[in-house]
Amino acid sequence: MYFAHKYPQRRAQMDMLLGAAMTEGITGGAELDIFSRQLGGATKYQFPDPFDKHVVGSLSYAQMLTAYRAYKAFLNVNSVTGSPSMCARRIFEITASGTPVVSTPSAAIPRFFEDDEVLVAEAKTEAENMLRMLTSNAEFNERVVHKAQRRIWREHTYAHRAESIVRAIAPERCLPVDLPPVSALVSTTRPQQLSHIFQTAGRQDGVDLELVLLTHGFVAADGQLADLAHAHGVAKYTVLAAPDALTLGECLNLCVKASAGAVLTRMDDRDYYAPNYLVDLLHALSYSGADVVGKQAHYRHLRSSQATVLHAAHHEHRFSRRVLGPTITARREVFEAHPFEALRRGEDAAFLAAVAAANGSIYSADRFNYGQVSPGPGHPVAAPADELAARGNIQISGNPREHITL
Repeated sequence: MYFAHKYPQRRAQMDMLLGAAMTEGITGGAELDIFSRQLGGATKYQFPDPFDKHVVGSLSYAQMLTAYRAYKAFLNVNSVTGSPSMCARRIFEITASGTPVVSTPSAAIPRFFEDDEVLVAEAKTEAENMLRMLTSNAEFNERVVHKAQRRIWREHTYAHRAESIVRAIAPERCLPVDLPPVSALVSTTRPQQLSHIFQTAGRQDGVDLELVLLTHGFVAADGQLADLAHAHGVAKYTVLAAPDALTLGECLNLCVKASAGAVLTRMDDRDYYAPNYLVDLLHALSYSGADVVGKQAHYRHLRSSQATVLHAAHHEHRFSRRVLGPTITARREVFEAHPFEALRRGEDAAFLAAVAAANGSIYSADRFNYGQVSPGPGHPVAAPADELAARGNIQISGNPREHITL
């Protein structure tokens, strides 16, 4: 809404930001659309020339929530700029919907978000550059949104606000908005991967994690595992052993039975799981309401060529019929209701099919913070490197961890 008769500072901010968007539309090709809340109303609330040419209509609040998902960026200005707590609710709603925000300065924004989560422009040229980066670079756009969304799920939902009120007036009734405890289920046939497994578990940030490790076809020395747990900061772990005659599905069922977490997650002994991997999936389990979450869009590193390929890029942030087996995450009761079949391969696909057959929902989250590692030549299930590369888009060459980690 434009105020021609009051809030001169807000009007100056809007003129600057809309001017930058118009310039970007001319030079970069991203068109500016304005939805006017007071379209057709009093003159003092109408957008003046040249902005009026970009007014495309007016939307109800319900329609606006849909529009939040339809654009590459949204603009925000602030009527009050000096308050450390007051800023527009739309900053949170738009970001949570999956679109980045460019805002003019406010004392509240840096209190709630880091500067790489909500972009703040003080001048027209700065705003033009920010809009150009967001509208022309999908990777930058999605990384900004992902970090800001994590901030919202972790700190800025209505549950957090409600508990802050309870804490102030009845602290004895306050219930922290915590993530549920998780058990990571790992079955391995490779003694040489034990260090990697403990390193992966110890790397997970912001989650109460139990490692349930099953050594399949070998027995690890107690002292070795204790040393690995200490070295990588794994406070809770359970170790099982099973003979080679058992199938992978049977081994995973043993891990489920031995676990204590409210949420269980499958992990591979070779893949890369970044520090925020589990936190993000737990948030996805909450906001999606799905029975199972995981990743279908994913990175795969090809050891032979040192290339990292992005597979199934269009299969993120949507409900699906499958996710990658080493990323399957669900509440305990889902695993208990659908035990893994006694298969050496394909047990994950059978599990997901059973969930779907029972009218359960499966949600494919974002592509970040997880990377598969191609087994390489000679592995019994290894596909040729050129075939794997052809299935997706090559993103980088060399060590992929910095690119994958967010």
